[in-house]
Amino acid sequence: MVLVFQLLRKHLPKLVKKRLTRIIFLVFGVIAYGTIGFHLIEGQPWVVSFYWTFVTIGTVGYGDYSPETALGMFFTISLIIFGIGTFAMAIETILEFLVKRQQMRLMGLINVEKSKHIVICGWTESTVECIKEIEKENEVFVVDENENVQKKALRNGVNFVHGDPTRVKDLEKANVMGAKAVIVDMESDSHTIHCILSIRKIDQNVRIIAEVQRYENIEQIKLAGANQIISPFVISGRLMYKSIEDGYEATFVQEVLAEHKDREMREIKVNPDSILKGKTIEEADIHHKTGVVMVGIGHDGILTIDPPRDYVIRAGDIILGIGKPEEFEKLENT
Repeated sequence: MVLVFQLLRKHLPKLVKKRLTRIIFLVFGVIAYGTIGFHLIEGQPWVVSFYWTFVTIGTVGYGDYSPETALGMFFTISLIIFGIGTFAMAIETILEFLVKRQQMRLMGLINVEKSKHIVICGWTESTVECIKEIEKENEVFVVDENENVQKKALRNGVNFVHGDPTRVKDLEKANVMGAKAVIVDMESDSHTIHCILSIRKIDQNVRIIAEVQRYENIEQIKLAGANQIISPFVISGRLMYKSIEDGYEATFVQEVLAEHKDREMREIKVNPDSILKGKTIEEADIHHKTGVVMVGIGHDGILTIDPPRDYVIRAGDIILGIGKPEEFEKLENT
């Protein structure tokens, strides 16, 4: 009880200063005024008095209850005057609050309070494709100070936070601490490194995925604290080289990773209760039982491509495979 009084003493003065809080107190005051008045003046039960108060303020006029005394009539008049005015003010204040909040959201002047969301720092051509893949799985917040980026973000159905992605203060507005992952998609590697260092000042554990513009900067971006580094120009350059002859490798990557025409590549985590746990890859025979072609297995951040047949599958392993959606569903349920 002492703790409750201490909290009220600390926070109540701040709450009272806010207009919305004052309106809420006023609404409760009018409801209490009407309920107590009808109970004492008209001698009605508390429930009936409470109901009568709302009917009177709402000017519904069902006619099931009406004052029987002159004092009750004058009291009803006062309640109508105070009640309608107070509720009209409350509705106006709430609408104003909602409109203002929506305007602030569109302008990017918000502090993110959600958790397990995705934060994207910056904007490049890759960002749009990334947002399409995320779809509705997680809420996305783009951090940038460019007005064109703001328009693009809102056009693509994601939230926008106005600020410099390399500044700690602006990253805190996007609630990087509570994010599921942060994608750093800046136009230059120097800004990417600066952004990652700022993120790591806030949270040492959040997963950071960064796009690198120049291959020689990969090591520096790793040292800055990125968990995963994507090099689109290196990948596309090598695929173009591979396409000089027949181009099947490039076709494979395009169809499986980009277009998802027939089959796609996915990661499936081995659960503790999975029947795969404790079996070798040969015993599990994943392709025969599910149709998924195993490409590799990830464990503790290390990917083993084409693991040996005697590899024992453990709980927490990530199976990297290629297959159809229904085949992956089979694998997830094994």
